[in-house]
Amino acid sequence: MKADATAMLKAEQAAYLEALEPPRDALLARMEALAAERGFPISDPEVAAFMAITTTAREPKLVVELGTNIGYGAIVLARAAGPGAKVITIELAHDHVQTARAFIEEAGLASRIEVRQGAAIAELEKIAGPIDVAYIDCVKEEYPRYLELLVPRLAPRGVIIADNVMWRGFVAKGDAVPHEQRERTEVLRAFNLQLVQHPQLRGTVLPIGDGVGYAVKV
Repeated sequence: MKADATAMLKAEQAAYLEALEPPRDALLARMEALAAERGFPISDPEVAAFMAITTTAREPKLVVELGTNIGYGAIVLARAAGPGAKVITIELAHDHVQTARAFIEEAGLASRIEVRQGAAIAELEKIAGPIDVAYIDCVKEEYPRYLELLVPRLAPRGVIIADNVMWRGFVAKGDAVPHEQRERTEVLRAFNLQLVQHPQLRGTVLPIGDGVGYAVKV
């Protein structure tokens, strides 16, 4: 569970929920340790668990992830989606792409996960869909544009999961936001409103991790 100042749960609540979970998968635990050591912003374990449950329930054929980082989310999504699904994950940084591909190969998922190197918007525009599950954990300032591109590409009952939508709690702080965080905070506020009020979506923001936007196309 997230244990730093951006946590949305109290420490004792996080500890209790963590104790309910089965032992950590060895590969994912190693990736979590690497991310913590090098400061890579991968999904929190509780967010990964939510992603896996949602994806399993959806039984997708196509999953799209914006923001691969070292491949943690892609592996979680591919495992949950099952052997009949394809995962396309997009990452701009070459080093992350190489690391992700190595972990995906180790996980035995190279045939089911396609890692595309490029800018998220440009690569997403190339995907026709229909997308059954979309996971967003990429450039925060681009979240509204991702949503614009994803909604028409979503399958009926397609799911969007967006991480970090409370952005370290700043989204809920009104005007008490540091200058360097204001643009990102305002963009995420607009994104959250758009997600929840979109006429083609039924959406909400869940108090897990650093805030998770969750919506279904209706």
